[in-house]
Amino acid sequence: MPETAEEAQKRPEGERAGAGEAKLLTVASSPHLLSGEDVPQLMYGVALALLPALAAAVFLFGWGVLGLVAAVTGASLVAEAAFQRARGRAVTISDGSALVTGLLLALTLPPRLPIWMGVVGGVFAIVFGKQIYGGLGSNPFNPALVGRVFLMVAFPVAMTTWTAP
Repeated sequence: MPETAEEAQKRPEGERAGAGEAKLLTVASSPHLLSGEDVPQLMYGVALALLPALAAAVFLFGWGVLGLVAAVTGASLVAEAAFQRARGRAVTISDGSALVTGLLLALTLPPRLPIWMGVVGGVFAIVFGKQIYGGLGSNPFNPALVGRVFLMVAFPVAMTTWTAP
């Protein structure tokens, strides 16, 4: 086990690292800087920050956008809960991460995309972009963008057909 900084200071001077050298290398997983906020606070803050973008989408493309956003977000929440239950793990949808994934995915989609396609993308984002790697913080890619890439490959025409504002 690596020694702590306190243990390194207790060693005799001759055994310590020389002047100008690093005395201790600490390797740990992120986050490296702590803010005191927990995951739900951060996620709900991100969701709140996305509200102006949602308002702009409704203003530019109409109220139908809300149906797509609600469906994708709902599918993301249900997929996370179902996958966690199926694996016998605690359901963590209250942390807000699936909500943020659903919102981010929905806000990157064409506003007239069929709702069922958005739902498929939301489920794919959670299952294959997040949960398959172990859940929050273990995924190597942004789950919302994994869902978007899947939709681009599966439904290229629908994903590249945009409605003018």
